[in-house]
Amino acid sequence: MTRRTVCFLFLLASLWSVQASSQDKIILGYYPSWMKGSYPHTVIQWRNLTHIAHSFIFPYADGGLDLSGFSLYPELIQAARQNSVGIVIAVGGWDVVRTPRFSQMVADSNARRRFVQNLKNFCLTYGYDGADIDWEYPSASDRPNATLLFKELRQAFSDAFPPLTLSIAAPSADWGSRYDWSVMKDVLDWMGVMTYDFYGSWTTKAGPNSPLFGTAATTDQGWIDNSVAHYLAKGMPASKILIGIPFYGWQFNATTLFAPSTGGVQMTYNRIAPLLQQGWVRHWDSLTRTPFLVNATATQVISYDDSASVTEKVSYLKQRNLGGAIIWAIGQDYLNGQQPLLSAIGAAMAKTTSVAKRIDAEVPGEFALLQNYPNPFNGQTVIQYLIRTAGEYSIRVYNLLGQEVDTLVDGYHLPGRYAAHFDSGTLASGVYLYRLIGTKMTLTKAFVVLR
Repeated sequence: MTRRTVCFLFLLASLWSVQASSQDKIILGYYPSWMKGSYPHTVIQWRNLTHIAHSFIFPYADGGLDLSGFSLYPELIQAARQNSVGIVIAVGGWDVVRTPRFSQMVADSNARRRFVQNLKNFCLTYGYDGADIDWEYPSASDRPNATLLFKELRQAFSDAFPPLTLSIAAPSADWGSRYDWSVMKDVLDWMGVMTYDFYGSWTTKAGPNSPLFGTAATTDQGWIDNSVAHYLAKGMPASKILIGIPFYGWQFNATTLFAPSTGGVQMTYNRIAPLLQQGWVRHWDSLTRTPFLVNATATQVISYDDSASVTEKVSYLKQRNLGGAIIWAIGQDYLNGQQPLLSAIGAAMAKTTSVAKRIDAEVPGEFALLQNYPNPFNGQTVIQYLIRTAGEYSIRVYNLLGQEVDTLVDGYHLPGRYAAHFDSGTLASGVYLYRLIGTKMTLTKAFVVLR
């Protein structure tokens, strides 16, 4: 076996694993119990979710469970079961009175033990598959006790039959070392990074709520790709990192994005979308890959996510081989019987064509489309290509009549060297063209299918 053949087989196996893993991503939608009346279980698009986080219960300082404000919803759990969707109980969320009880509870070993047992029993009694801890957030002084809590939860949950899942909702960056990631990377099944609320009522300029990319000079509050890099550096496996996708935005008193602003009001997507018919104009920020609306008098700006930006976020998490995404909150895009954001996420997740592996992150000196290998082929082949500038790119396959027969890749790319897998499927023997298409460039090569 030649060295070239060995390298090809290794690459092919790697691509197969990327292709398969795209089907195993977690799409977890938070379902606040107060939405039961406006967004019942009967209208949830179960096909576009893998998990539901039923929100929220809280701890008492003595380790008991505080269910005030929470509604048990057995029909929701039953519907999740019928649709093969996991359902976990979300513990926490931000509350000025109840959130501080986390610190009090973990500091007392007896209270901590009671909490662990109570939470395990709650899951088993009501049929939840696990728990998602949304502390928001431990302080640096809480870290040792928080570590003990998660170790004890992991042990208790692993002893259940079947084992219960354990996850957290994490801040966009853990600069204060709130968690011991050397432990958390092992005890957690996944972590949802709350990559939203980068800008809001507390900032002095209008900014993107959930920017995918950015720079320190412009998106000075952070961006998703930076958060992912932060947690990878902490030692979290990419497969356990879920990025946050918001179904809401922020309205600012400002003239445009990044302009000085006063105030800020949070708005759900189903309140934002109708404004497009009321004189507001949609713009697209190419740096952050997010839309924003400006009103007719250019005195107000709304930063939000729409179908285009959530599709890009899904493409990003697939390209980076991340674990998936969390959504705050499903139902906030429910408008006229439609759920456009959740539908867009489901469609993007179902597309196998948007999966390509970046095999080298070094910025190449040129754009290039390489010859596929093997060629000719019957079955599988691999196409490598070089991206010099970040942007939207696709690889499309055409017959000699100019008819498109397949799309291999379609989505946002960072600079680097990529490889895409192509299966000839039912294509007849013959010569086909494959094209790398970008905003200002098109490169074409040919391959031969032999039957």
